[in-house]
Amino acid sequence: MIKKFLGRVKKHFFGKREFQVDKSDFWDKSLLIRLGTDYGGWYIPKQLSLTDTDNCYLAGAGEDISFDCELAKRFPCNICIFDPTPKALTHFNNLTKAIELQELFAINNTTKYYDISSTDFQKIHFYPWGVTGENSRLKFFMPYNPDHVSCSILNLQGTEEFFEADCYTISTICEKLSHNNVALLKLDIEGAEYQVIEHLISTGNLPYLLLIEFDELHTPLDNGAHNRVHKYIELLKSKRMKHICMDGANATFIRS
Repeated sequence: MIKKFLGRVKKHFFGKREFQVDKSDFWDKSLLIRLGTDYGGWYIPKQLSLTDTDNCYLAGAGEDISFDCELAKRFPCNICIFDPTPKALTHFNNLTKAIELQELFAINNTTKYYDISSTDFQKIHFYPWGVTGENSRLKFFMPYNPDHVSCSILNLQGTEEFFEADCYTISTICEKLSHNNVALLKLDIEGAEYQVIEHLISTGNLPYLLLIEFDELHTPLDNGAHNRVHKYIELLKSKRMKHICMDGANATFIRS
């Protein structure tokens, strides 16, 4: 138990080290807009255009889908949320009921509330699937703090309790949902982003806009975390994905 505790302390302080990144392709903040709360928000191009034939895949929801709701309010696109976490599904179902009853519903158990009409909310669909680099049933390890929601197939927090869930690649999900494009893809999947990036590149199915939280920047597996993040950023850039913004651990890429 002491060994696990010391390991978490080591990870915590390593994660506080500043991440140095090449900013040569970064866009001026005047060209970007941030949608969502301080916790769950993301930067996207201010002039982004999405139509009713565009699909947005948002992997990782937790108890804050403020970004997802802002997308639904702003664009006529089809929005698909993927998260097998029990708390995430409960949160979404409770929000659905609150909207039907025209009641306030708190974001992430805070004093901030969702502001979305029932018409816009109908654009959002929730699927209790994991998004990974293979089609499989995998273990999702629970967070160390039971009050937290995010679970990890890499077991980033070194816990023992887990649940199992069906996981699919982006290609398989497109087939299951009969979609022929993904215009926007958000990956907030607790370390599984590396394998998804590799799958996207191997299949050539990179979206127009790609949002990735590199979880190892705040919960590193070891002292090679920063090097791994650099590797995958450079890999995406080599495939004509321009890295236009870095907000903490959240990176925004646009296909050039």
